[in-house]
Amino acid sequence: MPARVRFLRAPLAAALALLAGCGGGEVSGEVRRPVTQDEAQLLALVRLSAYESSPAALTVRVPGPAGVTVVTGVVDYRTRRASGTFTVPGRPAAGGALAWDAGSVSVDPAGGPRRWSRRPYTRDPLDRALLLTLQLGQDRPENAQLLAQSGAQWLGRRRLPDADGREGGGEGPYEVFAGPRPPGREGARASPLTYWVDAKGAVRRVEARLTGEGPAATVDFTGSPAGPVAPAGPTATAPPQPRDGNG
Repeated sequence: MPARVRFLRAPLAAALALLAGCGGGEVSGEVRRPVTQDEAQLLALVRLSAYESSPAALTVRVPGPAGVTVVTGVVDYRTRRASGTFTVPGRPAAGGALAWDAGSVSVDPAGGPRRWSRRPYTRDPLDRALLLTLQLGQDRPENAQLLAQSGAQWLGRRRLPDADGREGGGEGPYEVFAGPRPPGREGARASPLTYWVDAKGAVRRVEARLTGEGPAATVDFTGSPAGPVAPAGPTATAPPQPRDGNG
């Protein structure tokens, strides 16, 4: 069984702070400036737009030493629950079903009778990414003035990579923002979170630097999932159901 699957089932201590101690999102040669008032207003709508479009399909990619772990699922911001499937790299690759909420992760590895294992969150990057997905939606807009005062920055206008991974060849363009600095890190040069936002304030992608180095994890809001929604796990009676389209 690959190491990440063994880790997913381990009942370790929960993380106390999701992004504490993470590196910032600055990239060498990147153009950045403070957000304008209009840009701050757009960024302030991101979490509300995600909330209003839920249940929403998403794909989470978390790079690691052995490759990229991929989670495909659905999040419901009204119930603060999510469910999906995961694939971890290895020879052979492995996977299974996942369900997560604000307090715990439930894992059901594939390949045998359905047997959920529930545990608290840990400091592993995959756990941090799962917990982050639940924090990307709320039922009210942010305070645009506070976002601007807390160091939010405009990074440019970009397109997503295309299906072959070529940078700038995919859908878009999107306004790309570095979020505000985390509380207690006023001296930090950049936020560990980057948001790709359309002209209406809907978030398409979030990049998160969950460790001090290496590539960022990504959360892509993808509309309706291509396959069936995974069971919701032992803490819920039914999984969230996606809407068609992107909201």
